[in-house]
Amino acid sequence: MTKLDINLLTEFEKGYVIGFFLGDGSFNFGRKTPRYIVRFYLDAERDRDISTYLCHVFQKGRKGVSVFNREANIILRVSSKELVDFIQEYVEYKRSLDNQLEKELDKSKELSEEFQCGILSGIIDSDGHVHGHLGTEIKTVSELMQRGVFYILKNLGMKARSKVKDASENSFSRRPRYVIYIPSAEMKANQHKISSVKVRRYS
Repeated sequence: MTKLDINLLTEFEKGYVIGFFLGDGSFNFGRKTPRYIVRFYLDAERDRDISTYLCHVFQKGRKGVSVFNREANIILRVSSKELVDFIQEYVEYKRSLDNQLEKELDKSKELSEEFQCGILSGIIDSDGHVHGHLGTEIKTVSELMQRGVFYILKNLGMKARSKVKDASENSFSRRPRYVIYIPSAEMKANQHKISSVKVRRYS
C-alpha cells in the first residue's frame, strides 16, 4: 500500500485537509485489529465537485481514496497512518460542557497564512454555504469549532459576526446552532486566498 507523502501538498492543501476534517471527518482505528482510517462525508447531490477535489489532493500525495455512495452521502475513505498522524498534529478531541466529544483546532501551532486559508476553505466546503454575492455562512453545533473559525478569521484579518439559533424541528441534533456570517465584502477582498470549491463556483 502506497504511503501518503504529505510533503507533496502545498500549504493550502494541507490546511484544507485539516479544515475539512474539522467539519466533516472522522477516524476509525478498529477495536481489535489496529487500523488507521480517515473518513470524509459529503452530500451526494451537491458536493461531487468537492469530492473530486479532495481525491485530487490525496492523489497528489500519492495516496489512493476509496469512494462510497451511501444513501444521500458520498464517503471518502483513506487508509493511512501518515494521514492520521498529520491530522492529530493539528486537531484535538475534547469534551464539551454537555459531555459531547468534539474536535478542536490546536491553537498552539505556528501556522502559515496559506495553511490557515486552507483550513478556512476546508471548513467552508464542509460546513459552509456560499451565496451568489459570496457572503458565506458557516453553521456548526460545536462551540469549539466556532472559536476555531474566529481564531483563523482574526489571524487572517477578516471580520465576521455570529449568532446562536435553536435547532429546527427536523434537525438530527437538538443542540443549538452557531451561525458565523462572513460578509460578501470580506470574502471578495480575500477571494484569491480563500479559494474553496464553493467559492470557486462563483468565480
